[in-house]
Amino acid sequence: MKSEGDRLIPKIKVEMTDDDRRRIQVHDKALHMLFCALGPDMYSKMSSYRSAKDVWDTLETTYEGTNDVNETKIGLLNLIYKNFKMQTDENVTKMFDHFSVIVNGLKGLGEVIPEDKLVRKLLYSLLESWDNKRTPHHRG
Repeated sequence: MKSEGDRLIPKIKVEMTDDDRRRIQVHDKALHMLFCALGPDMYSKMSSYRSAKDVWDTLETTYEGTNDVNETKIGLLNLIYKNFKMQTDENVTKMFDHFSVIVNGLKGLGEVIPEDKLVRKLLYSLLESWDNKRTPHHRG
């Protein structure tokens, strides 16, 4: 691109430097790689894009969400985590699987909870029938 007044216009071939040609080649490779990585549905939605950045930005928003969406997800998962309790119809394995989905969702969004807190949360989330196993009794 070159400046012409207040506008940017494409350079014609004879005006391009070796650096310009290299940048175009790198851009085209990036765009090609992104298109090759897309599934058929996404490819059909993005095949008209001519900019690798536009493809990347669309993928990022589609699969990761915007910052506002991520903040909302974090808030919701933190609320679910805070209120987490073992359900009466759950065994320990189901409860742990349910707990792991919440914790992994938070971790995927950048919210990492220290392991000692996770263990305490799990123990205090057990049903009352687990009290004998949750609290060690010392015989003296």
